[in-house]
Amino acid sequence: MSNQECIRNLDENDWEKAWTDELGEKKKFTKHWNKDTPKIHFEKIAVYDEYHEKLMHKLRLDKNDTVLDLGCGEGAVTTLIAEKVAKITGLDSSKMMLDLLQQRIDHDKIGNIETIEMKIEDATIDSVGKFDVVLASRSFMGIYDIKNVILNINEIAKKYVFLVVFGRRNWRLEKKFFNSIGKKYSDFAPYDYLFNLLVSLEIYPNIENFDLIGNRKYDDIDDAFIRMKWKKNELDDDEITKIKPFIEENLFLNKEDGTLENPIDKSDIVLIWWKKNMF
Repeated sequence: MSNQECIRNLDENDWEKAWTDELGEKKKFTKHWNKDTPKIHFEKIAVYDEYHEKLMHKLRLDKNDTVLDLGCGEGAVTTLIAEKVAKITGLDSSKMMLDLLQQRIDHDKIGNIETIEMKIEDATIDSVGKFDVVLASRSFMGIYDIKNVILNINEIAKKYVFLVVFGRRNWRLEKKFFNSIGKKYSDFAPYDYLFNLLVSLEIYPNIENFDLIGNRKYDDIDDAFIRMKWKKNELDDDEITKIKPFIEENLFLNKEDGTLENPIDKSDIVLIWWKKNMF
């Protein structure tokens, strides 16, 4: 049987199981940002880069739109969208991230952003209402109850749904570190599982790669230590102490702007989106 025949024979339950099997046990995933994370100013973590510029060109937004930003984090995307729509609601399960977003709202005197402290899995019409556009920007990959979440957000959206997810070539520097200490880096489920699950639910999305050119840049070693995805919950104390020496060895000075970088440390990002059936 060919790969295409296998794909056609899988229904939504098969794709949902494939997705959750890839994620593994729930207990191995913990919040990257939590109450024990050192306090940090929003400008340190809400870093605008090539991704944000390209995302704004791809979103279909109207000045009268209402938008729900699922997993909004510190609001780097939320605040950009706020400039183009009537109202945007940022939803996140992390109080710390919402506090950082509020810092930016207050600093920039933004009047059309509201926030909700809630898990993405709990967002339904009953809990959040209807929005013209629903966006999940790089916040969708660790969700277990994937089918119900898709059905919920599809119901919440009046016009469009945009899901920004990770491709298969992400976090190569972090993976190199895990390999150096003899551990497997537990990755998210492949984005193609999500695409096929959508098709099995009779949602026929568009899909495209962002084709980002630039790599990530860091102010210093501490900045890289904070912002990179180290999955510290999978490391013991001794292994965590090896991260900064690894960074020092693998990040190089960009003499033009004074930042630290590595050519392999770049994002592989995929946009999956669909227009709601208006009839």
